[in-house]
Amino acid sequence: MSVDARLEDRWAITEQMYRYARATDWLQTTDHREVFVADCVFASPHSGDMHGVDAIVDWMDRVLAQFEATQHLIGNISITFTAAYEAIAVSYVRAWHRFRDHDRPDMVLWGEYHDRWSRIDDVWRIAERRVLEAGIEPRRDGGAPNPRRAKG
Repeated sequence: MSVDARLEDRWAITEQMYRYARATDWLQTTDHREVFVADCVFASPHSGDMHGVDAIVDWMDRVLAQFEATQHLIGNISITFTAAYEAIAVSYVRAWHRFRDHDRPDMVLWGEYHDRWSRIDDVWRIAERRVLEAGIEPRRDGGAPNPRRAKG
């Protein structure tokens, strides 16, 4: 059995994925500056492409204000190194959202994060994150479904 020479890098990327989730769930959105590169790209099913970490922090501040609580669970992480300081990763996410307006039902998103990572100054950061939607409750129109499942 061979030992993966990139175990420390895999651990560092995984920890950054978890840091992203905590920053989102704990409303510590400025911590996203430690997770993303400055000139990153981010796209969720309803945001469209955002460019730069400042845009992400501003968007998170606006969007997350409507929720009393959120919880982002990340799993099924697959990381592929494409160069010494570059990687791509796919992970699954279950994102639960409780609205401040208790007349609205909780929202749950099942999806995938498709990331491009760069190691800058010995820190792995997201250069690009695209969120693909596998399902959402309550059901609604729109979004960006996973193209591998949206056949037919």
